[in-house]
Amino acid sequence: MDTYIKASSAESNQVTASSRFGRSGPIAGLAFVVLMVVGSMLIGDVPLPDAPAQEITAYLADAGRHTTNLIGAYLWVLGALAFLGFLVRLRNELRRAEGGQGTVSNIAFGAGVAFSAVWMGAAAAYAAIPYAIALRGASVTDVDLVRVLPPLGRLALLLGGGFSGILVILAAAVVIFRTAVFPKWLAWLGIVASIALLFDVVYVNITPFWAWVGVASIVMLVRRGSSITNHNIKELS
Repeated sequence: MDTYIKASSAESNQVTASSRFGRSGPIAGLAFVVLMVVGSMLIGDVPLPDAPAQEITAYLADAGRHTTNLIGAYLWVLGALAFLGFLVRLRNELRRAEGGQGTVSNIAFGAGVAFSAVWMGAAAAYAAIPYAIALRGASVTDVDLVRVLPPLGRLALLLGGGFSGILVILAAAVVIFRTAVFPKWLAWLGIVASIALLFDVVYVNITPFWAWVGVASIVMLVRRGSSITNHNIKELS
């Protein structure tokens, strides 16, 4: 009897520790969404490429906006790192369901790592001018730099971040359709988000991807909570 109680207690402790670890991925996914949304509002506070020269010149002398841009860049980097936590949990769930070598799951993981790296690079492009002026005391007077560097960051997001995000979502959808590891409506939501990203020719933002990650994170949290509850019910019975 004592042996049974000890084994049951050890198993319960293991499940509790597993539940805490399992929650970290979805929480990281939600943190990613929040950091990216707030960071975008701050880092994107720059003149448009076709803005008048006077407006860009005023921006180059605006220390407050430079600070805002830098804070936004750091939030983007933190968000990209938080996304990796979500990505690890996603890959583990998909690979466990897929079985075998987990080829599609690994594709989703690789695309997600590329997404995170591209996002950090885009943050550097956006923050290059504020960093040079505010933290290095550089005298930047060329308005064309403002016309080129932030759009370079946006283009990196379009070509690298956007398409890697689409690959993450579609790879996850393939595994979900095959195994039902998550509700199939999440896969359909991913397809809708992918189409929205693909046809966002203006590419103002990447909201569809953020939305999918946020919803997937909530699904993971609910699924984890349900699994722990079922385990406790079985243990009591």
